[in-house]
Amino acid sequence: MGVMYVRALMAQAGVASTEMSPGEDYWGIDAIGLLRHGSVFIQIKAGRARRNADGSYSVAVTPEWCEKWSRQTTPIYLVYVSLARRADDAVVTHLVRSTTWHAHAYWARVNDAQPGTVRVPVQNRLTLDTFLDWEAELRSGYQRRTA
Repeated sequence: MGVMYVRALMAQAGVASTEMSPGEDYWGIDAIGLLRHGSVFIQIKAGRARRNADGSYSVAVTPEWCEKWSRQTTPIYLVYVSLARRADDAVVTHLVRSTTWHAHAYWARVNDAQPGTVRVPVQNRLTLDTFLDWEAELRSGYQRRTA
């Protein structure tokens, strides 16, 4: 559900994406976002976790992922998709003329993450504008390397 939620949001923003095939999780990522000036890697987790006292979500990350992420110069983002709170609540509601996702997502850059838990702040809500921010971050990284 999390991957489909993120890809649907990316499609709405006009951002092409591709999902890694099962068994091809070589880089500890689930999807690649194809922005205008380059690509970003995305690890996606979904769940019904409660927020921490500071409003963030905690997401467990493995030592293997962290080691793979640390070798990348491409930005890697961890996206946590918070699904409808109760297990008996529908995550997606299909009405006659619309479909509604009962979810929201947040992100954190994880190239330098340490094994254990990553805190994903609620200030980093994944919205259509997020992809513009990622594009700007990607471009600024390229400018630093060529300057």
